Amino acid sequence: MNSYVLSGLLVCLTISMPANAIGNENGAMRMSQMPAFSDFDTNQDQLISEQEFEQFHKARQELRESEGRHLKNSSDCNEKFKRIDLDDNKFIDAKEFQSHQERMRNAK
Repeated sequence: MNSYVLSGLLVCLTISMPANAIGNENGAMRMSQMPAFSDFDTNQDQLISEQEFEQFHKARQELRESEGRHLKNSSDCNEKFKRIDLDDNKFIDAKEFQSHQERMRNAK
């Protein structure tokens, strides 16, 4: 009976592991989903600076390259940041971030 319980636990762990296997200092960096605002906002000031934006993309690209994959649309972080920063104040707030993610979801 103990072997059945152990087998069941191993199956559950195996199934749940890939979703949680990739992480960063702020928590899980979900590669199959769009990143969360908190994945970018490393200083937790509720704003994403251009530096935070670039650091996130660089780390994500390095991770994907180490897995033999490439990050789509990674060529120019500065231009992407400017497109998301709708009020041009040099920061992306949660509203701008959400708006960008909604546009990306609708574009698929």
